[in-house]
Amino acid sequence: MKKWFIGVLALLAAGCGSGNKGEQARADYNRSLGDSIEIARQEIDSCDNQIKVLRDKVGRWLLDFTEVNNPREAGSYLIYTKMKDAYPLTKTGLMARINDNGQFELVAVLNPGQFDQIGVSSGEKEARSAVVPNDQALNYRNGQMTTVMFSGKEADEVGQLIASNAINTVKLSFYNNGDIRVTNPISTPTLNMIMATWQLYSDQREANRLERRAQMLHEKVNVLRAHRDRNGGLDGDTVK
Repeated sequence: MKKWFIGVLALLAAGCGSGNKGEQARADYNRSLGDSIEIARQEIDSCDNQIKVLRDKVGRWLLDFTEVNNPREAGSYLIYTKMKDAYPLTKTGLMARINDNGQFELVAVLNPGQFDQIGVSSGEKEARSAVVPNDQALNYRNGQMTTVMFSGKEADEVGQLIASNAINTVKLSFYNNGDIRVTNPISTPTLNMIMATWQLYSDQREANRLERRAQMLHEKVNVLRAHRDRNGGLDGDTVK
């Protein structure tokens, strides 16, 4: 947002002084505005095309998910239908879901044992979650079983690594105070579930980003058009 706005200000500043340089300078300035408008329009078209592809992909992914509304939990979430009967987890494992705010979440269980962080590895690639201390909210214990919910940038990195290596061996490690407690390979059904959940989340997130980008570009074009019109430029540059 800042970059294009600064660029617009630069064009506006250049136009303010162009009146004293004659009609040629005015024409050159209006042409530069027109070029900027056309470049923005092309990017809008590109965004619209990508958004359509992503929305189609999201629609197909959603066919594999079920929305869960459990009154004992804080909000609803989407979960991979083939694995929904395995959740909530009662034995050591990992589950992915997408909450009602569109956030990717990982829920890990260690039974028996205590932990506050997870890590995944495939070959030389590795990613770790943030540390979530025991607080009986996001990290809670029920007898010998510990359940921890992870979200945010680090959880996204864990999910992305799993999704990118789902056809390979991926290992899941449980940490407590920085020390590894348990390391196990992630089963194929779990890998497929996390990959599908990550893809749905990632495609939806990218579509949302492109929609915001397209809206910003529309605003940019309108600003440039308005200034070109005031500077005696051509009419008719409406944006779809």
